[in-house]
Formats: sequence, structure tokens, C-alpha cells
Amino acid sequence: MVSPRFIGSTLIVAGTALGAGMLAIPMVLAPLGLTMGLGLLLFTWAFTTFAALLLLEVNINHHPGDNMHNMSGHWLGKGGQILADVGMIFLLGFLLMAYILGAGELLQSALGYIGLDVDSNTSRILFTLLAGIAIVLGTSLVDQINRLFFVTMLGTFTVALYAMFSSPAAGKVAEISQVADSQITIILAALPVLFTSFGFMVVIPPLVSYTHGTGKQFSKVVLIGSLIPLVCYSLWFMACMSTVEPSELAAFSGVQELVSALGGDSAWLNTVLKWFAAMALLTSFLGVALSLFGFFQEICERQNIMKGRVPAIALTLLPPLIMASSAPGQFLKALSFAGLALTVLAIFIPVAMVWRCRQAPEHSFTIPGGSVSLIACTAFGLLLVFAQF
Repeated sequence: MVSPRFIGSTLIVAGTALGAGMLAIPMVLAPLGLTMGLGLLLFTWAFTTFAALLLLEVNINHHPGDNMHNMSGHWLGKGGQILADVGMIFLLGFLLMAYILGAGELLQSALGYIGLDVDSNTSRILFTLLAGIAIVLGTSLVDQINRLFFVTMLGTFTVALYAMFSSPAAGKVAEISQVADSQITIILAALPVLFTSFGFMVVIPPLVSYTHGTGKQFSKVVLIGSLIPLVCYSLWFMACMSTVEPSELAAFSGVQELVSALGGDSAWLNTVLKWFAAMALLTSFLGVALSLFGFFQEICERQNIMKGRVPAIALTLLPPLIMASSAPGQFLKALSFAGLALTVLAIFIPVAMVWRCRQAPEHSFTIPGGSVSLIACTAFGLLLVFAQF
């Protein structure tokens, strides 16, 4: 019988990926057309999942559940540890900024619907405060909340897909695959956002500690958890391309305008889409915030600062909130900034640690692929860096 903790961990992996990326993907892939867009999604998923498995290999062979700070320090020394710490802070900070921007828009719209007129800053603060309370109360509570949100997200997602594919415009999906040629500039622009959209790797260390599973068991968690967003992203992209013109999708820069365009004149579909977008952002926010909170909490506790919780939650949420308030409307740009940090943190550092880890005599769990797969993963990382410039 499968442990509820493994089921919950699989959903946290999937939910961490299914967030801002879900809402950004149609905007960046629309110029490529359907076929090329789906192919690029599959390509990115394969390398992202392999990189996550590399991180799992290091974690299992070091101290299961240990965070990136300790792992990088052990295998790469002080310089590697500093690079990993900076990468972690920038990555998760910009991701949280994007989620706060997206969720703040939706919360403001929802409050306005019930007659509460609040400005965008207030809605962002309110969302951050409520989510922060859940994070402080611990991984177990986040797991329970995440399951509820995830089921709600899948339900509203299914209803939205059915409605969008059933619309009169759905026939366009067969034609759209011929709209755009595979231009390298468009592909390079889309890659960092797609890579960030599959950025669930940061939750692996705390979940390994939470489940107390073996490498083989948690490999299944990673594979199944990553397949869920791949399928959802593909269906979502197809539905969006069948509902809104690609040129319109490419012009959007925020969550609310995308939801409004997809909902059209249907009040009930607009409501379903808003619920879906809110749940997608929340599941992703909780997973990422939990990882950053654990990172800061360990540092604070090591310094004996109020047992770590108060300063840790402040360091986790206040900087992204301030950035979101200082740069409203920069939803896609926040994801783009996260891309470079994720490349360093999720590809270059895990590859380097695995290279060192496999030379240790006590190495017991190895991801298949050998040195060739490590070289291919590094090449993919270099492509992502090149795409940023």
C-alpha cells in the first residue's frame, strides 16, 4: 500500500511546478504554434526531470533530507556553498515575487466581486500574510492544505478544459500548428520560462526528510510528480490556442488579462478559470515558500535567533512582497529573472555534486545515464544561459 506521505509528496512536487508557469506558457509558446510548442515542452521536461533526479541522488547519498546549503558545502566547498545559497535565494525570491503578483491580481478581483474595493498593494499583502501563516505552521499542514488545493485545481482545470475545447473556436487548434515557423529566437526566449515552469527541484530535500523513503521510492515520486504538470501544461496550451488567437496570447503580460480573455463573455467560465488560476498559484507558492522558509530557518537556528521561525518567515516573504509592490505588472519578467538562478542551482551545481559524489566509496544510489547524461545536462544548462542574453 502506498503511504499517504508519498502521495502527498507527489502532489507537492506537481503542485510546486503547476503555478505561474501554467499561466505563462501560452504567452511564450503561442508564436511557435502547437506542434513546436508541445515538442519544446517535452524537451524541457526531460532535462528538468533528469536534473531533479541528480539532486535526489546527491541527497540520498549524503544525508537524506539535507538542504542544498549543506550538500553543496560538503561536495563543492565554501565557494560552491556560497554560489548555491545565492542561487537559492534569488531563484525562490523571484518565483515568490511572480506568485505574489499573480495571486494578488486574482485576490483583488475576487474581493471586488463581493464589494470590497482594495488596491493592488493591499491584496498582495493580504495574500502574503495568509499564506505565511500556513508556512510557519509546518510541512504537515502545508501537505494537508496542498492536497485540498490540488484537488480543487484539478477539478476546475478539468471543467475549464472541457468548456474551452467545446467552444465553437476549438476547431482552430488543428490549423494553428501551421501558423509559425520554428524560429530559434522564439525558442530561446521561451526556454527559460519553460524551465522555470518545471522548477520543482527545490522541494526535494524537505520532502525526502518528510517521507523517509529510499532513492528508488522517491524516484517514482519525482517522475510521477513531474509527469502531472507535463500533461496539464500540454492540455492547457492546446486549450488556450483553441480559444484565443496566438497573437493575442503573445501580447499578454499578466494573469488577470489572460483569464479574462480565455473566459470571454461566459461569467461561469470566468469564475472557474479564476478558481483554477488561484489554486495553481497557491499550490506552487506553498511549495516554494516552504523550501525557502526551511533554508532560512536552519540558518537562523544555527545563529540562535529566536529559534528561527520569526526571522525566517520575514526573510522568506518580505523581500518578494517588496519587489512585487515595487514592480507591478512584471509577472513574466520575474519568471525570466528566476530562470538564470535556476539554471545554476538546478543544473550546474547538481551535476558538479554528482560528479564528486560518485567518486565517494560509500556511494549507494545512482541515477542511470553515466557521464554522457551529465555532459548532455550541462550542455542544456549552457543553452539556457545563452538564451538569457
